[in-house]
Amino acid sequence: MKLLSTYIGGEQIGKHNKIPKYLRKNFVLGSIRNPWDWYVSLWGYGCDNKGSVYLQSTRQTSFRYCWRQLHREMGSAHVQPGYLLKQMRHDAKKNVGDWQSVYTDANDVEGFRRWVQLMFDADRALDIGEGYGFSPFSQSAGVLSYRFFKLFTGLDEKLYDEALNTNPEALKEIWNTQGFVDAFVRQERLEEDFLAALKKAGISVSESDREAIMAGKNKKTNTSSRKDVSHYYDEQTANIIGTREQFIVDRFGYDINAVLR
Repeated sequence: MKLLSTYIGGEQIGKHNKIPKYLRKNFVLGSIRNPWDWYVSLWGYGCDNKGSVYLQSTRQTSFRYCWRQLHREMGSAHVQPGYLLKQMRHDAKKNVGDWQSVYTDANDVEGFRRWVQLMFDADRALDIGEGYGFSPFSQSAGVLSYRFFKLFTGLDEKLYDEALNTNPEALKEIWNTQGFVDAFVRQERLEEDFLAALKKAGISVSESDREAIMAGKNKKTNTSSRKDVSHYYDEQTANIIGTREQFIVDRFGYDINAVLR
């Protein structure tokens, strides 16, 4: 995040990395985004032939990925043979043509809606990699919630326990007992939440810096060729996201009506 590097000397080390256990007692700042917006962005990124979900879903078996990357994405320092072999066998028979067909045009509303159906097809949960299909999250929760609990809780290897309950009420209890994030920055309220987090962390900000941070809110421009998020959703597709990401919707107060106007 640019704000962190600009105002408190933050440094980016990797991307989507799990926080090591020895750092979890420090002040932890997390980030979150409106789920309906997040899925459109994830799909749109794929339409530009970018992103791990796009790459993994549109190719057959990649031994390099399974050997070098999969276990790291699942939070393990070592290759896990059972997961590796299952992923490779699945990828060998994966229908990549279905995925490729939905990544052709970032303005294709029907393409996005077909993509959402693919994303939450239980038989395709392993298609996108990153361990999602090995976790009970893939049966009742979404990819955003999976990443959230992987990054921001102490579930660690329990994320892949078949007995893990991932219904919204169970996730609330898991968050209450396993979550270690002290403050969140919502992308929609980036500047306000950032300042609130600094205050909570006991970091002082000069009035001039505060004004500069808030001034950034008015300088944002959307350079994407994609239309407004609400353009892509019908009631069925919006409800799929709302149901799968109910924990995040409830936890951060997001509203489905914002995309059904």
